[in-house]
Amino acid sequence: MGNTSVVDMIKSGERSRLIPVVADMSKEERAVSPLLAVFSVVPVFANSMLEEVGGPTNQRARIKCFSQVVFKDGPSDRKLRPDGLIIVDSGRKIWSALVEAKVGNAELSAKQIEDYLDIAKHLGINAVITISNQFAPNPTHHPVSVNKQKLRSVELYHFSWLALLTKATLIGQSKQVDDPEQAFLLRELIRFLNHPSSGICEMSRMSSCWKDVCMKVQTGTPIAKSDPAALAAVADWHQLSRFLALDLSVAVGRPVSVWMPKSQLADPTLRRDSDVASLSTTHTLETELSVPGVASRITVQADFLRRSVRFSTNINTPQDKARPTASITWLTRQLPLLKESTDTLLRAHWPRRTPDTVATIANAVRDPKTVVPDDRKELPTSVDVQRVVDLAVRFKGAATFVEDIKQELPKYYRDVVQNVTNWVAKAPKLAERPELSPENDVVEVIQEVEAVREASSSDSTGTQVPTLE
Repeated sequence: MGNTSVVDMIKSGERSRLIPVVADMSKEERAVSPLLAVFSVVPVFANSMLEEVGGPTNQRARIKCFSQVVFKDGPSDRKLRPDGLIIVDSGRKIWSALVEAKVGNAELSAKQIEDYLDIAKHLGINAVITISNQFAPNPTHHPVSVNKQKLRSVELYHFSWLALLTKATLIGQSKQVDDPEQAFLLRELIRFLNHPSSGICEMSRMSSCWKDVCMKVQTGTPIAKSDPAALAAVADWHQLSRFLALDLSVAVGRPVSVWMPKSQLADPTLRRDSDVASLSTTHTLETELSVPGVASRITVQADFLRRSVRFSTNINTPQDKARPTASITWLTRQLPLLKESTDTLLRAHWPRRTPDTVATIANAVRDPKTVVPDDRKELPTSVDVQRVVDLAVRFKGAATFVEDIKQELPKYYRDVVQNVTNWVAKAPKLAERPELSPENDVVEVIQEVEAVREASSSDSTGTQVPTLE
């Protein structure tokens, strides 16, 4: 069945309403209907979502959204009624997606998602989009594992409610919506999603497996790569990474993302396996946050053995200084408010096999030589500005770990990240040629011509080379 007949296949359902009239128990519809209603009339908001799920985003695209859809040729089981349907007509093609949502603590199930993938395939619908309070690094990485066979002809995407709220908030803050009525509707949606009664909530705790992994590391118990607790802890960490990115996005007014290598972007299992291996061998988990306009990505590392969290950003230091201490001073001058800091460190990286050197900013300000190895004349290649926060017993707390890391990341950003810049080499200058008088210019040209003629008329031994008359 082609996409062009999707509307004709609807048995029941209605256009998504800004103020839906539904039963008190229909919490999902109360949230999805206003979201899709605003989505269908605010193109900027619609495109911010569509561009991440492969939908058309041209200006001529017309968007229709329906809620509580039942299809004529669909399943008889009313429990499989999707919460929404999005249809985008770009003029050249029609793209469509089923929407299934959960609010509060309700979580998506693999069985239900796979059923909707089957329905979408049968009806020729392009994608299934799920929305819940579960987090994923990006829309293509789903928090629920499903049968890959189901994804051969239908795409699967996921948005957390907080991700959609963040999108709407950033669009509102940047004044991208010129139409006053559209701006009003977007503000109303933001107000609704921010209200506790909407069922949308931020991440507030890790799962119980987080504590289990902490105990294993502290007692020296080996962690197998197939350990269910380790897999759950890594899943928690991935959700927390996305939550931190969204939380920081609102704070800085820019879209912060979780950075991953291309291979891991294409295959989420590679990221999971890599992090489980790291947890098993080094007892650490690490993520990188990419913030537009800053000098470098922010690395966040959880150390289970030391029960600490490390924040770090790498800065390219000057390569035009005469002494290595000058490169260190160049960096510390960018952090005047931390000149007495003993909890923020500088880790200098050096050419070839010279080991890294570490010193507190306070010591580096008093004596830059504390960061420079003995007899070192070469310049550092770069310097990490790090902050290690000792969480002690709060590290293993499901709620306290999230609470502390959420508080410490903005502090590190304010104290360090927003203040430092990378060194950039100056543009080369044109060489100045001495000004010569016309007479000197003529003499110089004659001399050059005679030199060329003399060189071409003899070989390397001084023997004359025969020339044609």
